[in-house]
Amino acid sequence: MKILRITPYPDGARVSVIILNWNGEDCLSRCVKSVLETDYPGDLLEVIVIDNGSTDSSAKSVKKMFPQVKLIENKKNLGFCVGNNIGINHASGDMLILLNNDTIVDKNWINEILKVVKDPKIGIVGCRLYFPGTRIIQSLGSKMKFLGYWESIGAGQEDNGQFNYVNDVDYVSGAAMAIKREVIEKTGLLDPEFYAYCEDLDLCYRARRAGYRIVTSSAVVYHYCSLSWDSFPIKKSYLNNRNKLYFITKHYPRKTLLKYVFEYPIRSLKVDLCRFIGGETVLQRVTTPSKNTKREKVSTVALTMVFLRTTMFLMALLSMMIRYSPNDKK
Repeated sequence: MKILRITPYPDGARVSVIILNWNGEDCLSRCVKSVLETDYPGDLLEVIVIDNGSTDSSAKSVKKMFPQVKLIENKKNLGFCVGNNIGINHASGDMLILLNNDTIVDKNWINEILKVVKDPKIGIVGCRLYFPGTRIIQSLGSKMKFLGYWESIGAGQEDNGQFNYVNDVDYVSGAAMAIKREVIEKTGLLDPEFYAYCEDLDLCYRARRAGYRIVTSSAVVYHYCSLSWDSFPIKKSYLNNRNKLYFITKHYPRKTLLKYVFEYPIRSLKVDLCRFIGGETVLQRVTTPSKNTKREKVSTVALTMVFLRTTMFLMALLSMMIRYSPNDKK
């Protein structure tokens, strides 16, 4: 990986926004458009789109509509981690921002990020992720409630200023994550083993171990929630659970892993059921029943998600046991 100079923050910082895309033609153009309309000097802003082997017209649309954008086309879908790593290696910025293609950014978002990184101890900065067209919080970063269970701060609540402070968190969402280049140079790129999901958790964990703070800023980003994965909800849940197991295997001793395997399904199911009964799951909070969406339907979907997480955990556990079996000659 090439090593580039680090300029002082925030004045004069060159910013590279890296947008990973896979078959996101419907949302990519509005994302890129919002980034290019950002209130930040054009000569200091680099926009890179990594197309991960899309079969739609995403790449052609970018070429036609946004010739000023640097487009890198992969021949196949290399996953979230490898795709973004390619973007990072091609970026020239002092500040690297990973941005999902299913987002729309506020005009002042980069300035809000750069206000925060004046502190040399801050290495990674998250954004205020809102549900589209609202001030309802999707995430303000996450903190661990117990091993393997991270709570998304403010999720489902309307932002009325109750979180107007720089908040130290365990990790911030990779949907809109700003990383100082020096962090990548010290801790390494995204771990390809994750493929997708929990890679943001892993990177933030490594950054914290290197002495950096992970914080949430006032930068506003509207997130449409993993549109590329909407057709694969079971695989998405499986990857989330498998990657948590991998994360714990990677960073914790074996005794901790065994404790996690036995305790997590029980504790997480208890927490999720209590939230469901109290109508406090994010789905229940953000969905307003209408003529076409009955409360019973919302509750059924929410309860299904609770049990899906537990089921996928057990499947992921079985998969990891087979993969890392002592009899595996590899």
